[in-house]
Amino acid sequence: MLEVAGPILIIIAIFALMWFLFPTFQLIMKTIFVLAIIYILFALFVKKYDEYERGIIFRIGKFNRVAGPGWSIVIPFIEKEFTRVDVRTRMMNLFVPMAFTKDDLRLKIDGIVYYRIVDANKAVLQIENYLVGLGNMIQSETRNAIASMNMREVFANMDKLNDILADRIRHTSWKWGIDVPMVQIRGIAPPEEIAIAMQQKEIAANMLQAQKFNAEARKVVIEAIGEAAKKLDDMAIMYLYIKALEEISKGSATKIIFPMQFIDILKGMEGDVSKALAGLNLSAAVNAVAGKITEVKT
Repeated sequence: MLEVAGPILIIIAIFALMWFLFPTFQLIMKTIFVLAIIYILFALFVKKYDEYERGIIFRIGKFNRVAGPGWSIVIPFIEKEFTRVDVRTRMMNLFVPMAFTKDDLRLKIDGIVYYRIVDANKAVLQIENYLVGLGNMIQSETRNAIASMNMREVFANMDKLNDILADRIRHTSWKWGIDVPMVQIRGIAPPEEIAIAMQQKEIAANMLQAQKFNAEARKVVIEAIGEAAKKLDDMAIMYLYIKALEEISKGSATKIIFPMQFIDILKGMEGDVSKALAGLNLSAAVNAVAGKITEVKT
């Protein structure tokens, strides 16, 4: 004990001696003491809120005010900061794995909802968890909106659906002090069996178009070169027909527009049809077919 008390007594004695002998030392110590008191009071009484923050202040257990932005005095033991709220516009994912249309078809909805807290008091006091409540309400209103339309109307009114959802969500979210300025539907997926049926329909339409194109090509080539066309297979006939279209497209007076992608088709077919076209005057055959096409078109 004496070993510890000795140095402490020496420090106290030196401090007392400097206090009485040097007035400047007294001023420095007083300044430090005052600054320490100010710092402690500031830390206990003052809360700082950034521009995008708001504080919910309770006084003796009751809501008192919304603090911020800037500095706000909060009296210890009497007042307390219940929570802080971010009032910037934020995003929430919209995902509805199953929503039924008026014609009983299920759709999968994917999108983004933009929301902003405009009244921090209501967002904290009117609902237990505004994020959970907003998410559930968004899903419910999305299902209700989809249920009011059939599938064709949903796909035909994608832009209107965004506005419809924003209005419906905003009508309820205002009660919680939340504004929903915009909803963006990124994707609507039909049932797998409907998607397959739609693809099959498109494939069938393309096949029908190709068959019509092949039939027209065969008819024109046969009429143009006669007996020589009988020994040609479908690929050779198609090559002559497309080659004739290319020749026609070079004329400035013609109205036939030759698709540029056909050039790649021609290059790919040259090796395959070389044997079938052997012995045939290719230039004359192409000119004959081109003449026949021009005659038909005019």
